[in-house]
Amino acid sequence: MTSRTYSLSLIILTSIILIGLFSSCGEESGGDDPDPVPMPTISSIDPSSGMVGDEVTITGTNFGSTASENTVTFNGVTASVGTASATQLVVEVPENVTTGPVAVTVGDQTVRGPDFTIIEANLFDCANNEITEDITWEDLGDGVDYVIECAISVKENALLTIEPGVTIQFEGQESGIFTSDGGGLKAVGTSADPIQFLGTSENPGTWKGIYFGSDHPENRLEYVVVKHAGRTASVQSGETGAVQLSRDDESKAALVNVTIEENEGYGLFVTDESELSEFADNTILGNTQAPVGIYFNQLGSLDANSNYQGNDDNFIEVRKNDIEDDEVTMPKVNVPYRFIESSRYDIAQSLTISAGNTLEFVSGAGLRLGSPGTDCGITTGALNATGTAEEPIIFRGVNEGRGSWLGIGFNSASPNNKLIYCEISGGGSGDFYNASDFAANVTLQCESKVMIQNTIISESGGYGIYLLDEDAQLGQFTENTITDNELSPVWLHFPQVDQLDAASAYAEGNGQMYIEVEGDGVEDADLTVKKLEVPYRMSPDGLGRETFVGKVLTIEPGVVMEFETSAGIILGSPGTDCGVTSGVFNAVGTAEEPIILKGVTEGQGAWVGIGINSSSSENKLIYCTLSGGGSKQLYNAGGQGNLVIHCEGRAEVRNSTISESGGWGIDFVQGGNSLTESDNTFDNNAEGNIAPN
Repeated sequence: MTSRTYSLSLIILTSIILIGLFSSCGEESGGDDPDPVPMPTISSIDPSSGMVGDEVTITGTNFGSTASENTVTFNGVTASVGTASATQLVVEVPENVTTGPVAVTVGDQTVRGPDFTIIEANLFDCANNEITEDITWEDLGDGVDYVIECAISVKENALLTIEPGVTIQFEGQESGIFTSDGGGLKAVGTSADPIQFLGTSENPGTWKGIYFGSDHPENRLEYVVVKHAGRTASVQSGETGAVQLSRDDESKAALVNVTIEENEGYGLFVTDESELSEFADNTILGNTQAPVGIYFNQLGSLDANSNYQGNDDNFIEVRKNDIEDDEVTMPKVNVPYRFIESSRYDIAQSLTISAGNTLEFVSGAGLRLGSPGTDCGITTGALNATGTAEEPIIFRGVNEGRGSWLGIGFNSASPNNKLIYCEISGGGSGDFYNASDFAANVTLQCESKVMIQNTIISESGGYGIYLLDEDAQLGQFTENTITDNELSPVWLHFPQVDQLDAASAYAEGNGQMYIEVEGDGVEDADLTVKKLEVPYRMSPDGLGRETFVGKVLTIEPGVVMEFETSAGIILGSPGTDCGVTSGVFNAVGTAEEPIILKGVTEGQGAWVGIGINSSSSENKLIYCTLSGGGSKQLYNAGGQGNLVIHCEGRAEVRNSTISESGGWGIDFVQGGNSLTESDNTFDNNAEGNIAPN
């Protein structure tokens, strides 16, 4: 190899080594470079419009954690950053800015967000906040027309008219529009150009609201939007809400095609002396309390076409007063009506409940026909709750379970008293009327009358139905279901048992599986005892005596009657012996469906027995099981047994089983009586089967 060749080779090798070294150094130094700043993002700006100086919250990701690390511009004008975090910046709208995009720069990364609309509004002169002469506020163009930071008071019969398309923003806890002393507010927009009452911020409670405290004939909101109100409670109502009708001045206003949303408190609150002169096609949603707070006698003011859903309290809140002067019809609405006061809501006039409604009651609340403090005086009032199979009317407690509210009390005989296709559950938390001894879902007092059909009555804290007085009537009682009540399905007086029907269901889930019957006498009309799927349980009458029957008593095949110890049935009247007596005991069963007459407890002498003290040829016990009578002497002159025939009494007994008497199976008292008997079975009667006559 020549020296020249060697030198060239050495140069090439040296170059390769140097290139490798430089490459290695480059890789190592590249690893020490700082990571690039991640790109920030903007997901929202709140509010999206406002005035210079307003506070705006920007939400997103990858912001600088300190204010100085972020640069925020509004359409190219730099804004002051107040507080900062990786996901939120709070900034102030800068001066000399126009409508345009919001941008955030972190390091050398800039993200452009949505546009912010700059409001150049007419700031209302609050030194002139009292309006005492007619005035009109016009639409000043696009965007916000007026900004109000105080309470506008319209009074002295003046009328404030707001034209279609006007947008007003309010700021401050007392800001809003208020009418009083005859002043009026007429805000009538159109579907294309609604009037907007907004807050300067999109937060509920930015301003106070629109309050009507007058009955000016032109008080009206139509095609109006009310948002972000409800800052403080009304002095008149004590409640917080966006639109209110005040109590003191018996205010009146119309609301048609109004949207009330995203407010603090109620969407609409109507005090008890106020009037919704017209209410139609409104939308009330997104408010922090109920869509409407209203009093009982004003429920007919609402309409079925308005939307009340989507509020934090998803119900119409009903306050306590009485329906006294006007008939009220509750329209079907798309949320429940909730009765929030622990009191009886009295109906002295007429209440009609439309099909498909739900009524909810707090503990201690209920509906009562009649007036407070009256018992069996002349009472008025009607309750017509007629649903359909597809749209039943539901009455229930706010809380689930037995006895969570008071129930429904009837104290009138109106032919319009109806419970048809209803579901009544959870009542019976307490006694309903002054004279009540028991609680129930439905209570009838005095001479009241109600039609009950295709209705479910369940989960009472007492009885399903309670007929407090003997003159009360279940008119046209058919195909009902009475289930899962704490006590019996029905409590009534013996002369009322024929008002029940065999097609109704009484057996499932009730705490006492029988119809509870106070054994009052049958004196005014004949009585038929129908077969039900549960027994009748007879107690003595209100004076502790047996049941006296002066009319025709017919017991149908398959009936089961159970008697308490001091209970029994006697033809005739108390205190009479062998005078002329009336009354018929006709109990004719069949071999397949015998009539069963027995004591509540088993064994001899568990109840008093049956006394026959009339000579009617219709006195019959055929295909009957008569057991456990004879607990004591039946007549003044004696007689103790399952069946006692007295004086000139007459009876026919066939194909029956007579057993377990505490005395005779059949006994006779004072002669002149007669018995026709055949094909009977006697068993275990203490004194014997048939006493000598």
